[in-house]
Amino acid sequence: MDSSRSAWSSAPLSAGDRRAAPGVSDLAFAALGAFCFGLTVLFSRGVARDGLPPSTALGIRFGVAGALLLVVLAALRRPLLPPPGERLRAYGLGLCLYAVESTFFYAALQRGTAAAVTLIFYAYPAVVALAEVALGAVRLRPPLVVALVLSIGGGATVAAGGGRVVISATGVLLVCGSIVAFSCYVLASARALSRTDSLTAAAWTAIGASTGILLTGVVAGTHERPSAGALGAVTANGVATAAAFTLFFVVLGRLGPTRTAIVMALEAVTGVALAAVFLDESVRPLVALGGVAILSGAVVAAMMTPAHVEQLESASPA
Repeated sequence: MDSSRSAWSSAPLSAGDRRAAPGVSDLAFAALGAFCFGLTVLFSRGVARDGLPPSTALGIRFGVAGALLLVVLAALRRPLLPPPGERLRAYGLGLCLYAVESTFFYAALQRGTAAAVTLIFYAYPAVVALAEVALGAVRLRPPLVVALVLSIGGGATVAAGGGRVVISATGVLLVCGSIVAFSCYVLASARALSRTDSLTAAAWTAIGASTGILLTGVVAGTHERPSAGALGAVTANGVATAAAFTLFFVVLGRLGPTRTAIVMALEAVTGVALAAVFLDESVRPLVALGGVAILSGAVVAAMMTPAHVEQLESASPA
């Protein structure tokens, strides 16, 4: 989800993140990270449903997240800046691709329930894997075919299963645009930020996205003064985003990219559950069935995608 979700360079993990046998605490932190990503879906859907424009909601959200991630980097003694030669790339990827992805995702949330948007978006791991086939990084094998069938079939089921009550046709197109933009971001980051620390890339992607979205809002004249409640929700969304990114990268080196990607699929489940509890958005049986198919496809794709791509795609933009 806009996720989400995401930031994520292919750089080697720091010494403090060397992989070890996963324990209960590692899985718990990963699950907590997925829960925080689910919170971002809840907050985004809440303010989107109230009509707050994306230029305001996302600009503030990513600005808060970027600032907090710089504080986390300083506390962890990880580099505040990407290495020379990759600084403009990290900022530019956020300014362009991630800003577009998150705007599409938010606009989709204005036209569909959190369940529909989040579940359809989770077809992106199969899309990334298919792109890697086209680029020659992986071979087209039966597991990828299964992942594609599950993801596409599940997405179609979610889109059609609830009618306009769940998501409009425009909303489906916006989610698809978000998937394409996010997949391009993941693939471009893996190649353009090969020497950048992952959490550093996350921080500057968020800052770049905030800048791009805020400037677009100024030029288009779409900014609105948020109410006190909306401002609180958007700020909390930024905090949840920073917490989710931090937890994700803390456990990535211990669980490994594949297992982390699989656990992060809980993001979709928690996002749907939180929306059902706090936004009274019930999930129809056919939508739930499509969601199970999509998440199954995401797990299959995660188990066969190259490690450097898995590391990037595990976090979702929401």
